[in-house]
Amino acid sequence: MRFGILVCLFLFACGPNARTRPNGNGNGSNSGVDSGPCMVVAEGDVATCGDGIDNDCDGLVDCSDPNCSGIGSCPICGMVQHPLSQPLALPDGIGGTTCTTDTDCANVMPGPQRCFNTITSGMECRQSYTSKLHFDGFAATQTFQAVSNIQKVCINMEHSWMRDLEIDLVAPDGKKVALQAFAGQSGGEIYLGQANDSDTASMPVPGVGADYCFTPTATNAPTIMYANNNGSMLSFNGHSELPPGDYQASDPWTNFVGAPLNGDWTLAVTDLWPIDNGYIFSWSIAFDPMLVQDCSGPVIQ
Repeated sequence: MRFGILVCLFLFACGPNARTRPNGNGNGSNSGVDSGPCMVVAEGDVATCGDGIDNDCDGLVDCSDPNCSGIGSCPICGMVQHPLSQPLALPDGIGGTTCTTDTDCANVMPGPQRCFNTITSGMECRQSYTSKLHFDGFAATQTFQAVSNIQKVCINMEHSWMRDLEIDLVAPDGKKVALQAFAGQSGGEIYLGQANDSDTASMPVPGVGADYCFTPTATNAPTIMYANNNGSMLSFNGHSELPPGDYQASDPWTNFVGAPLNGDWTLAVTDLWPIDNGYIFSWSIAFDPMLVQDCSGPVIQ
């Protein structure tokens, strides 16, 4: 499935004697100009984001304008939600092939695999479980420039042993941010969501997912650090459960600087400790709305 954010290639003129005219059907499309003066009015409340007029004279009407992102009936500009038609299973990790770099794992099957530091067993090739979002609506040469370019990455998931996992977001050019970095095969059991811990490896059954978001502005420490520092936990079936909410990423978001915004953004989850499993049900990326020139998308292509 391909997702894009429509990018406006040609903007309507909005000079002293031009004003975008509503098209009469209330959908906020640019449909022409009036002969009256352009009265520049701030766009960004329910009234101005639903009146069918280019109030701030930037050539974008209502929901097409980044200033209207998430206001009234306007969707959040620059955010793509990706519900999975089938939950992405996160089986127990299997390792054994030693490595030094990802190149050593290129021909290890089942593939593709990458080289990970399991800490306990050293460097091993492991298979990651991946899901992709394809963006193709930014400007052709537009790149990630600053931490503020990304607002959050959210994952709805469950797992019966949070510490098993490394969770990475990978940019189209391979640049990577570890949302949750693997910290080694030690520490107590902590659930992500309401995990099903009574199933078997041969017959896994999904539990109930919870929403975990990774954002540059989070006040909570990265997930495993939060747990290790005695962060407040929920309880489910006698087990500790990481509370849903916003967490810092394990890696700096500046790792993405220079990465193209168009292309495949990949969520990669790798299990690096035996026994437990889990599922991802949906995930999303939200970029800064002001990176998008025309917010009438995203559209499915």
